[in-house]
Amino acid sequence: MQRLLNVIERAGNRLPHPFILFLILCVVVAVVSWLMALNGAAGVNPKTGKEIFVQSLISGDGLVFALTSLAKNYINFPPLGVILVIMLAIGVADRAGLIASLMQVSVMKAPRHLTTFVIFLVGMCSHVASDAAYIVLIPLSAMIFQAVGRNPLVGAVTGYVAVGAGYDASLLITPVDVILSGITTSAAHTIDAKAYVSPLDNYYFIACSALLLSIVGTLVIERIVEPMAGKYTGDVALDLQPIGEVETRGLKRVGWAALAFAAVIVVAVLPAGSPLRNETGGLVPSPLLESVVAILAAFFLLLGWIYGVAVGKIKSARDGIGFMTDSVKELAPTLVLFFAISQFLAWFKWTNLGEWIAISGSHLLDASGFGGTPLVLAFILLATIMSIFITSGSAQWSLMAPIFVPMMMLVGMEPALVQAAFRISDSATNVISPMSPYFAVCLAFLQRYRKDVGIGTLAAMTLPISVGFLVAWTAFLVFWIEVGLPLAPGVGLFLK
Repeated sequence: MQRLLNVIERAGNRLPHPFILFLILCVVVAVVSWLMALNGAAGVNPKTGKEIFVQSLISGDGLVFALTSLAKNYINFPPLGVILVIMLAIGVADRAGLIASLMQVSVMKAPRHLTTFVIFLVGMCSHVASDAAYIVLIPLSAMIFQAVGRNPLVGAVTGYVAVGAGYDASLLITPVDVILSGITTSAAHTIDAKAYVSPLDNYYFIACSALLLSIVGTLVIERIVEPMAGKYTGDVALDLQPIGEVETRGLKRVGWAALAFAAVIVVAVLPAGSPLRNETGGLVPSPLLESVVAILAAFFLLLGWIYGVAVGKIKSARDGIGFMTDSVKELAPTLVLFFAISQFLAWFKWTNLGEWIAISGSHLLDASGFGGTPLVLAFILLATIMSIFITSGSAQWSLMAPIFVPMMMLVGMEPALVQAAFRISDSATNVISPMSPYFAVCLAFLQRYRKDVGIGTLAAMTLPISVGFLVAWTAFLVFWIEVGLPLAPGVGLFLK
């Protein structure tokens, strides 16, 4: 195990930074498009009957496009504006302490026999605070396990895998949904310029997955990992402080505000002539679903502000605005990466390489008869292998989506189904890759309780979860496909 992890670590460390990787890919797209254009590469879109030709970026038209569209490519990158809006609001809730208090209350008040299950479920819902969930839940889970007489090392690992291995499953809509749906939409435009994948388009599947994975995670932790770890024999004292009266009062105000907010939405949508309904009076699709980003932003901003005022962290508007500013500062690495990704996707689309590959690949799939569930399983396997080396889900999906979303659309699959399949591989491998920064974070927390804990120890404790999640979640998706369940309101599995 140690040798395998060392090989993975060395291979991953040889990869360039994702920003540099996508700049290199831009150069690759330019050269490949030039060579294929010289050879007259073309194809006929089976859905539109239109013949497409690969365009060379190394040409006069290509140069003009690359230079004149640089800023536009970035500004029009689908996830950019959405993630900024969402994080402005979530930043207030996070820095006011609301997210941490909700996590602590929900886990601490769980019955002892449900502790592990609740940690998993809370971890999967904690991504509204993005990666900050790791920093809060890992030490909190360790202390809660110790408080009920269980091994705190297992507790820390439980918190880590709940957030990491369950990263793409949740009962809530999180920034992950926003980013992935934006990239999927951009990739789907290769085939259908009107295609739109909203942050809600995987909701039924990921919400049910969160419950399933919480059960699977509980069984693996309690039946495999905890017996393997044994009892804790260290001398680190318990330091778990429950939230005080001020925080409790703040949470009560937040609860009432959340109910009032939900009531306002229901009242606004209830009338048959509501402007939030579509022209026929339905809700799928409708302005309501298209407004989910604005609604979520208003929801988190309102609750975060109310809690911040209640606990004294927001004394004036300046404090709340300061929290927004801090949240945007933390997004800087993501915004920088988005610049390189947006250029790559725009160049890839302009050259028609994506559509040509999709058409050629769809012909091969049709000829081989390899489609449906077997195709989804093969895609999950490929994505899983890649996920071990590319720890950024958005970076990997930006790499895979332009090829696989159009290709699988041409054999009849909904873009949302391809995205759902990707989420399985991206999520399950998060906790076993030493390239993940939070692998080191969890290791550091484990070493607080036992100095001799190493990579092998952490890998041995996380690998069963990773494999269990991958197998169970993949089987769940196969079941979902075979039964023909919708992925979200109005979102099926296959294109009509």
